[in-house]
Amino acid sequence: MKRLDVLRFSMGFLWLWSGIQPALTAADMSLDLLGRAGIAAEWQMAAFYASSALDVFFGVLCFTKFRNYRFIWLAQFALVLGYSVIVVCRLPEMWLHPFAPLIKNVPILAALWVLGSRGRDGIAAG
Repeated sequence: MKRLDVLRFSMGFLWLWSGIQPALTAADMSLDLLGRAGIAAEWQMAAFYASSALDVFFGVLCFTKFRNYRFIWLAQFALVLGYSVIVVCRLPEMWLHPFAPLIKNVPILAALWVLGSRGRDGIAAG
């Protein structure tokens, strides 16, 4: 297995877990965070399930032979960056959270950038 495959599969697992786990065990907490981030109550459930579905979709794509991996990595980069900006602006207390959920996005963004910068298909040998 190539080094970039390890990175690709680990990103896939991360996306799958982040899409499935909240729906199974943390829906109330997730809905509370969406409310605190400014999502209107009537949109919270839809936003929650849409974001979970998008995370699962990205996770599945990481394990497939999709032809344009570069697009996947850059789309994931944009989503993580977008989520991070929203959290910074709407939930600034996350900077000081003891588990550092916001700071952990920095190495994730770096990994996605590396994957997205790898040749035309984003998975050139390395």
